[in-house]
Amino acid sequence: MTRYRIHHLTNAFELRLAAAAWDDLWLRSDVAMPTTRAELIAQWLDQFALPGSFHALAVEEGGRYVAALPLVSRRLARVFPAGSLTCNPWLPCGDLLLDRLADTDAVLSALLSAAAGLPWPLLWLNEAVIDAPRWQAFGAVCRQHEIPVVERSRHPVAKIEMAADWEAFAKNLSRAQRYGMQKSERRLAELGDLQLIMHSKLAPDEVHAWLEKVFAVEDSGWKGASGSSVLRTPGMSDFFLRQARQLAEWGQLEIAVLQSEGHPIASLFGFSAKGVYHAHKIGYDPRYGRYSPGQVMFWKILEQLHAQGDWKAFDCIGPMTEALSRWRPSTYTIGRMAIAPRKLAGRIALKAYARFWPKARGQSGGPFAPENAPEPQESLPATANAFGRDWQAPSSLASIRFSC
Repeated sequence: MTRYRIHHLTNAFELRLAAAAWDDLWLRSDVAMPTTRAELIAQWLDQFALPGSFHALAVEEGGRYVAALPLVSRRLARVFPAGSLTCNPWLPCGDLLLDRLADTDAVLSALLSAAAGLPWPLLWLNEAVIDAPRWQAFGAVCRQHEIPVVERSRHPVAKIEMAADWEAFAKNLSRAQRYGMQKSERRLAELGDLQLIMHSKLAPDEVHAWLEKVFAVEDSGWKGASGSSVLRTPGMSDFFLRQARQLAEWGQLEIAVLQSEGHPIASLFGFSAKGVYHAHKIGYDPRYGRYSPGQVMFWKILEQLHAQGDWKAFDCIGPMTEALSRWRPSTYTIGRMAIAPRKLAGRIALKAYARFWPKARGQSGGPFAPENAPEPQESLPATANAFGRDWQAPSSLASIRFSC
């Protein structure tokens, strides 16, 4: 039987010390978001986590990490303690890292065994990509070991796959979408010089000036009016600047600005890795809303990505919207996995959750509503409102699977 060593990391300092091993695992995993690398998780902890709330488990085999799971304390209904992924509406940076070549069942069994020693009776993994093979395997191993687990779908995320070339991609769109984009681009061009500026190779000391442009565009819209933009939230400008400089140092920062007569009218702050372009924060100047500047920016970015020829997909990160559906994307599913790793209190809570959730889901918060649960309109930071459309979770997406 293969012997595994478990590493239990309990603060940002320890995570940074383990960064080489952690990032080596990230590189060998199927997770493409660079925000799940050690330094960016550590920055998230510095910004958002309370002292003593972080617990990460890493499974080592033969001197290399083969699985890792970063968790942070939260309270359900402000009372019940649980371990959650290191994610919040500002940044998705928690995921299950799993070596593609590892003995999946054995490695995840070791991880779950170690999870029984964590300080929470329940793991509340709210941002799991529940249809990804790694999370499917995680749930399967829970059931193999008779560990209670509940899985629920929350929303689909659009992921636009790259075609052989731009002509093939555009041809696959509906005629209405193609003509609509061409018309909007033409109308914007008639207003003055229309230009898309894309930066993938900024030096860290060049980042600040471009971030100011990006977040000024965001602040000009409804987020600025509601006080929820980056510029109007204390501490967030510095947080994103640190993050962007680190991404730039790795060569994984993506910034795009659509300009009319030199004036930014739409912007994107994102990141890239493993052939995937991630659109994290998107904004547009509402004065140009009639011209669909966010959609035109997407149109021109996708054209450029096809021209470069080395991209696999454009990940929209946020929930699917009607506007995003026009690009005929594939989807993956963000959901919740609630797990009671062999603890009586967790089992009782999980059974109660499975029993009472259908009655509570129509209410504002239920018996297990997460503390500080994000509001769909204001908190989802990516493309949920990229084109000025409010998002509501379709009721038909709700699904449940319970076993113990």
